[in-house]
Amino acid sequence: MATNKIREEEVKNKIRQEFFQDYDATPILGDIDFAVTTKKSSEDELSDQEYFLWAEAKAGNTEDIYASFVQLIITIGKAHTHESYLPPRYLGAFDEEKIAFIEYHHIVSVFYQNDFNWNVTPSNHSTKEFHMLYDLLKEKLKKEIRLIPYIINIIQLYIMLYINIIG
Repeated sequence: MATNKIREEEVKNKIRQEFFQDYDATPILGDIDFAVTTKKSSEDELSDQEYFLWAEAKAGNTEDIYASFVQLIITIGKAHTHESYLPPRYLGAFDEEKIAFIEYHHIVSVFYQNDFNWNVTPSNHSTKEFHMLYDLLKEKLKKEIRLIPYIINIIQLYIMLYINIIG
């Protein structure tokens, strides 16, 4: 899947087509880049659906996958998405070369901090709030994420998705 730098929307489309074609990967949940749920009839409400994945997408090859997770977590916390929708089993981050997953329960406690200002721009990686969350979560992310490069481990990615999300 690695190519010359492609746009974020194209990365999302490729992930949707290559790995989630049997599921609904089209829901828009606020500013969350990518969400995967079961296919439901048009009568079902989005808030009643079970989500498997909420993810942050990046164009090109992201050097720091942990920063993508922190950006996603700030996006979720700022909009209180975890309170409006049933949280997914996994949070993820991906770019054109790799995808990473962490089980939601590993980071859920971060949303209940009393003294954290969630009203920052999630994509601004220079705020003190971003650095605070990054420092708080980096070791947990290092320990708990499953990082899978597409080219090297395409079979491993399919197996992981099937066993943990799809299957």
